[in-house]
Amino acid sequence: MQGLQGIKKSIDSAENLRTIVSTMKAHASANINQFQNAAKASMEYRSILDMSLFIVLSEDEEMESSEEIQKGNTLHIIFGSDHGLAGRVNERISSFALEHISQNTDDKVIVIGQQIFQRLKDDVTIRKTFMQPQSTDIIFSMVNKLLVQIDEIRDEMPIEKIVLYYNKPHDASIFIEDTELLFPIDLVELSKNKVQWESKGLPTYFAEKQEIISDLIRQYFFITLYRTFCFSMASENASRLASMQSAEKNIDNQLEELNDLFRRKRQNNITEELNDIISGFKAIRKSI
Repeated sequence: MQGLQGIKKSIDSAENLRTIVSTMKAHASANINQFQNAAKASMEYRSILDMSLFIVLSEDEEMESSEEIQKGNTLHIIFGSDHGLAGRVNERISSFALEHISQNTDDKVIVIGQQIFQRLKDDVTIRKTFMQPQSTDIIFSMVNKLLVQIDEIRDEMPIEKIVLYYNKPHDASIFIEDTELLFPIDLVELSKNKVQWESKGLPTYFAEKQEIISDLIRQYFFITLYRTFCFSMASENASRLASMQSAEKNIDNQLEELNDLFRRKRQNNITEELNDIISGFKAIRKSI
């Protein structure tokens, strides 16, 4: 049976582990706010893009998509994580993505995060792997790198669709899996997004129309990917927070049991020592 020293070492180890878990829990909580606020800001910026596109496209009575849809492959971009201890974030999004990716095709796959790479490398051919940014400051440069990679693939072969797979925060649960079509953009649908203006007339623009549309679409790609990174990281940290809360509860229960065991063991030892003293005292009295 484990002695007092062994029990004390177990208690110290559990307390050290609890400190680590508490630190990770606080870090995950702070990250959730960071990425949720960034996602909210990106959605507000997206609304500005929608207004801008409406201004440019509203003049055409019969709008035709400026992106000529061509037959080709599908580019799948799957957002996971680089670090563990995040619950079932990577398992769920990898299974979700595999349900939508056709096997034995020339479709291309880009993954975000080493954890998701390890789960998909045996099922699909992965063209490129990116690190998952751990702060909102890094997302900007990571989106630009991803856009460059997308352009390189589109230069090599015809791409019919670009589909995003990611985890998204949800009220009813920690997160849900979601998918979004990044390309092609339906300009016809965007032109129907009427915006209420305080003034009677719409704002005017002086640059070339196609140049403005091209620039707005580029920003549309950027902000959609930026928001997806934010959603993915917010979901990862929410799942990690839940895992750390569960771990903290288990550690507390274990500490309670260990402390109770330590007290009982120490009391038993004290009782045994007292019995030995009493027995020795009685033996000495008999011998006198």
